[in-house]
Amino acid sequence: MPGDSAIERAFYFIACGIARLVYRVKAIGIENLPSGGCLLVPNHITWVDAIILQLACPRPVRFIIDEEFYHKPMLHPVLQMARAIPIDRRKPREAIRRATDQIEAGQFVCIFPEGQLSRTGTLARLQRGFEMIARHAQAPVVPVFLDQLWGSIFSFRGGRFFRKWPRHFPYRATVGFGVPLSAEEATIPRVHEDLLRLGADCFEQRPELRQHIARRAVRGLKRSPFATLVTDGMDGSKLSRGKLLGVSIALSRYLRKTSPDQRIAIVLPAS
Repeated sequence: MPGDSAIERAFYFIACGIARLVYRVKAIGIENLPSGGCLLVPNHITWVDAIILQLACPRPVRFIIDEEFYHKPMLHPVLQMARAIPIDRRKPREAIRRATDQIEAGQFVCIFPEGQLSRTGTLARLQRGFEMIARHAQAPVVPVFLDQLWGSIFSFRGGRFFRKWPRHFPYRATVGFGVPLSAEEATIPRVHEDLLRLGADCFEQRPELRQHIARRAVRGLKRSPFATLVTDGMDGSKLSRGKLLGVSIALSRYLRKTSPDQRIAIVLPAS
């Protein structure tokens, strides 16, 4: 923990200990984290993503946060103790300098590249801020994917935050750390692609996949058939559970009639 005081270390261990009572976080790809400073770029699903990421990370993380939130009376003492990095969007050069100073000091710095919480549970367009920080600091960039959090009370599932019952307790989540990219490699298209790949890796870790996936899928789609299940992160088009089940059954029947093979591979576009 480079440069941390005894008080900050105590806060780190106490806060993480309390959070572990509520969340059970599984980390994959820990070996990809560099020994020195770096820039973490995760997807953004819930209000507690910072807590989830910190539980998965073996070292304290300095989160970049909008100055407006940093100075809110209820949040300021905690964010100050956590040594979050407040930035003013109107002063991008100062924000880049602050982040660079922390990375050069050997810290893990985190910025959520989407710039806002997901409203659909899918990865949204990435903003350029992380590119500028990485190139200025000449620091490695580590893509990070947070999985299984869509649907928690802190996510926007159902069109609202907070006003819903927790689905599980303790709540389980998976955090995947990708292979570090150089500052030059860390472009928006490359990071977007790596985040999607990490999402697939995290999905494979879900315990539901240990069951018969087709039977589990049909059972799940039958519940709340009119509820939206799939949303395109680019154009916002939606598909309900019932429609997806109907299309899947129709496709299955068509393939049975037209293909003699027992197994058929289907390649889906990234989403």
